[in-house]
Amino acid sequence: MRLVPDRAEGMEIEALTPDYRQIMKIVADADGPVMAKDVARALGRELTPGKVEPVRGQLRKLADRGWLARTGSGRYLPR
Repeated sequence: MRLVPDRAEGMEIEALTPDYRQIMKIVADADGPVMAKDVARALGRELTPGKVEPVRGQLRKLADRGWLARTGSGRYLPR
């Protein structure tokens, strides 16, 4: 089973694990596009590369599977 399933019509956020739901909420509640470091900060993580890069991977996975939109500058928005 995938941690992040491909998003299909009518699929709700409850299909995601709690960690990914938390990331989705952070992105949805933001005033605009967010960067990985913004999400890491909201999660209470240090802003070191070792803590930000896993968040970047999670954001990318959500975007690749249709849950988020990714801008050309590497920022993320809700779909």
